[in-house]
Amino acid sequence: MRLLLGSGRGNRARFLLMVLGGSIGVCCLAAVLTVPSVLDARDGRAMAREPRVGKESAGATLELTQNDAYGSQPFGRVFLARGEHAPEPPPGIPEVPEPGVVFVSPRLQEALDREPSLSGLLPGKVHGLIGPEGLGHPNELFAYIGMRRDQLPGGTSVAGFGTRYVNSPAVEPSTLDILRFTLAGVVLLPLAVFLSVCARLSAATRLRRLAALRLLGLSIKGVQRVNAAETVVAALLGAVLGLAEYWAVNQLVARVGLPGLKWYVDDGALTATTMAVCLIGCPALACLWGGPGQAGQQRTHWLRGEARWRNRPEPGVCCC
Repeated sequence: MRLLLGSGRGNRARFLLMVLGGSIGVCCLAAVLTVPSVLDARDGRAMAREPRVGKESAGATLELTQNDAYGSQPFGRVFLARGEHAPEPPPGIPEVPEPGVVFVSPRLQEALDREPSLSGLLPGKVHGLIGPEGLGHPNELFAYIGMRRDQLPGGTSVAGFGTRYVNSPAVEPSTLDILRFTLAGVVLLPLAVFLSVCARLSAATRLRRLAALRLLGLSIKGVQRVNAAETVVAALLGAVLGLAEYWAVNQLVARVGLPGLKWYVDDGALTATTMAVCLIGCPALACLWGGPGQAGQQRTHWLRGEARWRNRPEPGVCCC
């Protein structure tokens, strides 16, 4: 690092560009690795509130689900008629609502405050809000409405809540593949070209510095370690900066949302696996690129550079 810091402004600028480019790549890599966990978290909460059909009986709890539209947003309502043996309530509410009791999502409560006439679609009185564990995303319009049994003639018997499958996944598999291709092709590919160009532009300067180390008596393996150390440090700093960039982007985009996709901030939090891949995998690849993997080619360049330095003419001596 002392050799790098003392080798001129151009080399320091190249090193910072490598760190910045690596951080963008790590940020995109973290996003690609985190998208499946975001979708799994959304679908998991949706599966946890799906009703399970039970046996028809006089004291069974009845359920009827209606999916409407409020403007351009879907509006889900679940009507529940509590029976003699009420099942465990769905996630996000304390109990199966009694007749006239309504639980709404926070975003639906905001819509009710703006448009009181919307309460006509929710027969009853709002007694509380649905918790995050019962909602797919923070902007969801959803409500549980307590009814009497005679008010749900088309209701089905409910044995409980929670299934192994989700009726409407957050994102279709084909859309997820398109998203991954966009991140990999539109961002990572130009970034790889940028890093390659930076490496080629700085190759001559780096070879001169490494040849000078050979003149000072450092072995070829020692020069390889110096070269690999510089590359690994750039990759490690870029990985740390990239994870910080992803954290900031997740905090912002999760609150704003993307077209057709919204999530909680905790859904997009970095996992231990993602951090390990970024903090260990990226420097390891950089070590392979700048270390023994390029030893043969680099050795030839260093020996040529060393020969040029050894055979250079003395100042003031004519070579004719």
